[in-house]
Amino acid sequence: MNIVISGSSGFIGTALVKAAEADGMHVVRAVRSGPGPGEILFDPSRGDVDHRQLAGVDAVVCLNGAGLFSKLWTSSYKEVLLRSRVTSVRTFTDAFERLPEDERPKHFVTGSAVGYYGADRGDELLTEASEPGDDFLARVCVAWEEAGARATSLGITHSALRTGLVMDGSGGMLGLLKHAYKFGLGTKLGDGNQYMSTISLTDHVRAVLHILKNRVEGPVNLTGPHPVRNRDWNKLLAEHMNRPAFLTVPSFAMKLALGDFAEQAALASQNAYPARLESTGFDFTARTTEEIFDQALPRP
Repeated sequence: MNIVISGSSGFIGTALVKAAEADGMHVVRAVRSGPGPGEILFDPSRGDVDHRQLAGVDAVVCLNGAGLFSKLWTSSYKEVLLRSRVTSVRTFTDAFERLPEDERPKHFVTGSAVGYYGADRGDELLTEASEPGDDFLARVCVAWEEAGARATSLGITHSALRTGLVMDGSGGMLGLLKHAYKFGLGTKLGDGNQYMSTISLTDHVRAVLHILKNRVEGPVNLTGPHPVRNRDWNKLLAEHMNRPAFLTVPSFAMKLALGDFAEQAALASQNAYPARLESTGFDFTARTTEEIFDQALPRP
């Protein structure tokens, strides 16, 4: 299988390139500047990608997007969060449209997030058939998925990766928090009742390869099958690190300091279930939170 991956230098993209190549796929990385061997130029800020370099590839995977955890969600950064995702996807679909139908990629895989469901879903079990939320992050995800779905009108299978919290000690949320927990500064967020839908980095990239190989179409929850509440996640990580975890950050303090980010990301409750993955035969290597921590982070 010949695939093009953009966002290939990020936390998930780096692992996906490595896993795809280990699986025998031929990977071309789409990069923003100075492409070298095995790379093509892709600059979504200018709508720049040479459509001829996409001719005949089996699949394109677009993982671009400004980091949700990188900055405070000011009005200007919210625009960056939306634009960085939608313009990246549109740059590819514009290129697909310029290709003859028989030279277009067969499959287009784009990002999304469990934020699609909105922040305040409580205990509700969320599958790919659940309705979207109506807060900022949900609207970003809806626009993101709609931009990718344009590929279907071009005869291309489209998949949207509704990614949960990806766990690995090398980066992402766990890569940051492991240092606090190492020093006994593990913290419950708010009342800790909110559900966290997590998946190990290993299973995330395995799931993307599963989607590519099986041409799984439509939205796919990339989460583990056993979400847990924040208070339990906090306790289990502390136990894994062999450290205490007795601190709490009150909800009001988080909202005061972090604004919409706190309410729609850090305190969000999304009990997402990977119905599409399980119905298409995907086998998780880490199904529970304990197994995810064992896989993602060596014990001290």
